[in-house]
Amino acid sequence: MNCDSEEIIIKKALNTIQTPKYDIGLEVEKKIKSHKYPMSFKKSISVALAVCLCFMLSVGVMAANIPSFRNLLSIVTPDIALMLQPVEISSEDNRIKMEVVAAMNDDEMVVIYVTMQDLLGNRIDETLDIYNYSLTGARTFNCQIVNYDEKTKTATLRMEANGGEKLNGKKVSFRITSFLSDKLIFDGVETGVNLSKVATINDSQTIPLDMNNIPGGGGDLYKELKSQGTIKVLKTDQLKLTLPKINFVHISNIGYIDDRLHIQTKWMGDGVDDHGYFYFVDNSGNRIDIYPSSITFGVDESGNTNYGHDYQEYIFDLDNINLKDLKLMGHFVSNGNYTEGDWKTTFKIQSVGEEKKTDCNTKFDTWVTNSISVSTMGITLVGSGETKNLEEISISANMTDGSVQTFNSVRSYSEDGKVKLKYVSPLPLDVSNVKSVNVNGIIIDKFN
Repeated sequence: MNCDSEEIIIKKALNTIQTPKYDIGLEVEKKIKSHKYPMSFKKSISVALAVCLCFMLSVGVMAANIPSFRNLLSIVTPDIALMLQPVEISSEDNRIKMEVVAAMNDDEMVVIYVTMQDLLGNRIDETLDIYNYSLTGARTFNCQIVNYDEKTKTATLRMEANGGEKLNGKKVSFRITSFLSDKLIFDGVETGVNLSKVATINDSQTIPLDMNNIPGGGGDLYKELKSQGTIKVLKTDQLKLTLPKINFVHISNIGYIDDRLHIQTKWMGDGVDDHGYFYFVDNSGNRIDIYPSSITFGVDESGNTNYGHDYQEYIFDLDNINLKDLKLMGHFVSNGNYTEGDWKTTFKIQSVGEEKKTDCNTKFDTWVTNSISVSTMGITLVGSGETKNLEEISISANMTDGSVQTFNSVRSYSEDGKVKLKYVSPLPLDVSNVKSVNVNGIIIDKFN
């Protein structure tokens, strides 16, 4: 190959990058030889390649010197890799190693990539679920496993939290004190309940429950039940309906109270996070979307309700729904291992880059947006009110080159009395080339 001086420089530099499965230098050389460009255009290509090379070399050198960061680059997309700040600080306890590999943040959200490796046995697996953890200065956490290497018994996790602005340029401590593994999932569990024979329960067969003395609950009815102060629940242990292949929970009572179907379950064993729910299917096996509310409580030796976790009662509001032809099914989850320890690291994080922001007054059904900001990690709406039906909000970024960047996930949280919606981009958002933001057809194009 007859190379000019710029091509020689590029080729030599490419040869310093070790990519066993892909000869970068050869492939680039092929591309250059396969086209006959005018000199000016060829010069532009050389400059562009040089710019790309700067990034490739910086990541390449970084990867060569930081094995854990190099491994992470094989898991995340190159676009995400561009935003990551290498950390590589580890902590070991109970022969389990935790390592914070990399992090990134903007003014609202921080993301860190963490690995957990069992140096002794099989306590880390593909079902790893971090149970107790914290990041100083951050709130509203979410932690998901993104990769598991069975050969090295290493799981890679992505942890998200809000509070990014207050963390910029500061040292933060990330700590894990317990995790779950060996998860067992039981789906499509047939309960054997004949719904057409479920009876209405009279008051003598119920017991009062103080809603201010329970660990918690959930669902659309929970707020209403909480406002009542004391509600009626089924007497405990009036039956014992076991579930196939499941020994950590059974149905302990069932019946209608005030036209609502109550299904009471009793939870046993040592599982710290055993959980589950019931659902219905029709004769064709199609799932019917009826979501229950639930409350958790205990009972004393006299059978009176108190604070505890022994029982969970599911409450279905079945207005205008005929259960005659439906079947009651269950979905339950348990974990075989619960491991405790103390894994803690301290490191410094820095914002990924510039941010655009503007005030606005966009009204939705139940809340109002007062400001919108755009960062490399996504778009944030800040406002007040109650956020509902988030799937009805459509967000996209119109770029100066005419392309449109969309967002595939949203996080909702409250901070300092304000509601924040963070729309996360699957690819880094080039803030300098954002022309406008489209919110449900409303174009916002004036940013500070």
